[in-house]
Amino acid sequence: MELHDRQRTWQGFGDALAMAVEFVATPLLFALLGYALDGWFGTRPVLAFVFGLVGFVGVCLRTYYWYQADMKREEEGKPWTRSQR
Repeated sequence: MELHDRQRTWQGFGDALAMAVEFVATPLLFALLGYALDGWFGTRPVLAFVFGLVGFVGVCLRTYYWYQADMKREEEGKPWTRSQR
């Protein structure tokens, strides 16, 4: 296995780990913020749930749009993307 291939493999592992942490940490931080606001407003656990859900949906949407942009960039100039004349 070439050095370049191994570097790409480890980069993939690092990217996957970062994404996994984002999928857990972002909604958790949003939920904790909502929990703190719940304590301040006395609305437990409504804001914690709503903020956690907003955090999760935000991470999902960001991941989806980044994936779409990566695939578009990766497929530029490929034979199957060229228009038929």
